[in-house]
Amino acid sequence: MFGDEGDPVVLVGRSRELAGVRRQLAGGRPLVVTGEPGMGKSAFLGVLARQLAEERGLPVHRVRVADFGLRSDVTLLRLLGACGEAGSRALAEVVGHVPAMVPNAVVHVCRQLFLAHPAVVVVDGVPTGTAADRLLADLVSAFSRTLSFLLVGSADARPPQGAQVALCHLRPLDRADASALILETAGSRGPTAVAELPEELVEAASGNPLLARVVGAQLAAAMESGRLPTVFRLPAPTWMSDEARGLLDSLAALGAEELPADLVHTLGDRPATAVRELCRYELLHPTGEGTLRLHPLIRSLVVRDWSDAELDGRAADAAQALVDAAEENPAAFGDHPAAFVGLVDRAIVANEFVDPLADQLAQRGRLAELLVLRQVLWARTGEVTLEVPLAVATRESGQPELAAALLGAHAPEGDALLEQAVTACQRGLLAEADHHLSTLPSGRGADAWTLLTRATVHCDRGDLRAAGPLLRRAVEAHQVAGDRRGEAWTVFQYGRLCLLRGEVEDAEKLLYSAREAFHAVGEARGVAWAGTELGRLSLQLGLTGPEDLVEEARFLHEAEGDRRGAAWADLWWVLAKVDRFGSTWKNLFPAVTQHFRDVSDRLGQAWALHHHALTLARETGTDEGRNEADLLFDEATQLFEAADCPHGRAWTLLERALHDPSHRFLNHRWAGDVRDSFRVIGDEAGEAWVDLAESAIGTAPPYELARRCPPALLDAVEWTEDGDLLIPRAARYTQPEPRPGTYHPDAARSHVRLTLLDDIPAPDTASRIALKVVPGVHHPWSTGPLPPLTARAVPLTHADIEPLHAISTEAAEFRFTPHRPGRHRIRFTLADQATGTVLQQVETEIDVIASSSPVPRMTAPEPARRA
Repeated sequence: MFGDEGDPVVLVGRSRELAGVRRQLAGGRPLVVTGEPGMGKSAFLGVLARQLAEERGLPVHRVRVADFGLRSDVTLLRLLGACGEAGSRALAEVVGHVPAMVPNAVVHVCRQLFLAHPAVVVVDGVPTGTAADRLLADLVSAFSRTLSFLLVGSADARPPQGAQVALCHLRPLDRADASALILETAGSRGPTAVAELPEELVEAASGNPLLARVVGAQLAAAMESGRLPTVFRLPAPTWMSDEARGLLDSLAALGAEELPADLVHTLGDRPATAVRELCRYELLHPTGEGTLRLHPLIRSLVVRDWSDAELDGRAADAAQALVDAAEENPAAFGDHPAAFVGLVDRAIVANEFVDPLADQLAQRGRLAELLVLRQVLWARTGEVTLEVPLAVATRESGQPELAAALLGAHAPEGDALLEQAVTACQRGLLAEADHHLSTLPSGRGADAWTLLTRATVHCDRGDLRAAGPLLRRAVEAHQVAGDRRGEAWTVFQYGRLCLLRGEVEDAEKLLYSAREAFHAVGEARGVAWAGTELGRLSLQLGLTGPEDLVEEARFLHEAEGDRRGAAWADLWWVLAKVDRFGSTWKNLFPAVTQHFRDVSDRLGQAWALHHHALTLARETGTDEGRNEADLLFDEATQLFEAADCPHGRAWTLLERALHDPSHRFLNHRWAGDVRDSFRVIGDEAGEAWVDLAESAIGTAPPYELARRCPPALLDAVEWTEDGDLLIPRAARYTQPEPRPGTYHPDAARSHVRLTLLDDIPAPDTASRIALKVVPGVHHPWSTGPLPPLTARAVPLTHADIEPLHAISTEAAEFRFTPHRPGRHRIRFTLADQATGTVLQQVETEIDVIASSSPVPRMTAPEPARRA
């Protein structure tokens, strides 16, 4: 299979060239491998890169030039984007330059990066021409005086005069090697027995390794079906299916050498089957990086008989199909939104697509691709654009301070101000974030993302009173706008709010719901954050194994380049270790604190210092240990004050007073200060903890705590022989509301009951579903008639449901028609008819099985969110 560096088939007849190149590279010179299209340059470079990397212990970075033009600034920017975290930091040095200065800046930045971080770099697909020669000159300059290996694949690019460059030209295979490659390829495709190849098969390959593999693949298929072992047509056999032929034509029309597999599957009919068939005939090649490659030689054979008008029309149709898929479902961008940048560069997508593409790149922190997009647009129009998305991408790639500077230099308009607020929030500067939100234009106050940002600031400060109403309005605004990504982030924040309130069951449901919503819209960063909060929830409940959950989330954060998310996952991981295995894990706290410092998150840094100090204070009885803890407590207090986080400040002052004899609650001065910090955010539970701290040794928790906190938490409260009160670590995670007295919380709620009225739903057959509102015994509706309600049903799978709206004071009935067997999901939204306020959303699942199968089941409804 093409691209498998361990497969000897791809290097038949190249052993002599490989040995010669290894001798030339002994001096560390750049290597340029040339040859006609299809000569196996990519496979040759892949094997060589793997050998060098294994021998020297170096990483391998690879970029392909063909899909993004020949400008060196574009190629080097993409190369930096392939270099992980070090590349992101290097890119930050380029962001502040105007487009005209980027070409020189990026050469310098690359040289510095590969001097500090040696690697094996493969730059493939460099065609011929003057532009290619200039690109090669800049590449050689960028790698001069470094310890990195530069391997370039080109049709015929000429290295700069006087440069110390190793050269290797791959020539056509001789008849014996071409015959061997055809037979080996045919044998790898299936049982093939050919004593001697017909001469016309060898001549069809023309000594070209790629065509030899195509011939071998067709030979295997012909022999399996009993056909004569002759080539019927290049590049595709005459018996290829219409679906595969249509997909091949679409890919050839696009002109992109590589495309993500997810995007390829949005083209044509039965794309999965078509892709397998094209790969079987060696016309489409998996690269091993989640992409599929259509070799330029294969493309040229496909389009050779097309007129220019036909090529342009097919290219426009194929590009529009990709754009439609991306607009309908942002998950189509997947992990490869950069593929669309190449389409923009070749101007085969509409200009209107640039803004949503820039937003997608910014949200995912794809700084390199966004810089490439800016360079492309600047070369076309001469205008400097995308400044706000660039700042956002800089922030999301772990450079929030630089992002704040870029946004501050921008005109103070709505988008820039909102992103300044988000950036300040992520830096732990909550007062600054609040200031930016207050200066937004009046029309932006009800914007869904503005509401969500305000709620996030309230939660981070520990002031939960206004967060709930803000989130309810944000959910409704996102739903009205059809913004599924924004709705997912709001549901996530609502789950986080419930966790802070101590409403664990609701928090768990909302966080799982948010994680599924993130999956649905391709928001990998959101998936990681939901996993981090679910791990935190397990830690809060004292369950076993929370470190496994947050460790998995940390890997997801790191894979997405989200350094801030990884730092928070690190904090919960260390706390899980400390809580389960003792203070021997305290030595990890400084590294976590540094991670927060690296991403300028003052709030995270403050909480890491708080927990480090708390761990030290509880394990040591020496003056030296107590002094070290006090210094950490003081530093955390200063950071909480700078962040405008009364919640963190109050708990830090409280714990410092509890574990420092010089600040015991003797004159109530410290107690009053701590109590005021809790009171300013309405944290009555925090005030109750201060009351307990002022009590005599061994005093039981006061009634105010008993009616708020679960018994397991209060059972963990301890008094030491020295009179120290040990408040469980989990107490500072929540501000619990009072619990009901003698009845179950569900008794004060209304529930939705769904009943399937007919037997056995079958595909394309309607069944009735009854919806009924059942008030709890302590709910106000239990003693009188229900108010007029609106129930709206939306199928989330391939099914129809009618009516879409039903109005009733007690019940509603819907007709559900599935169009395929399997599990179907339906979401029901109940709202107050008079005001339109959403009261509840529930989802249910119905298993629809073929009529000959057992009776299907309908699951009980589950709240999607409680408004």
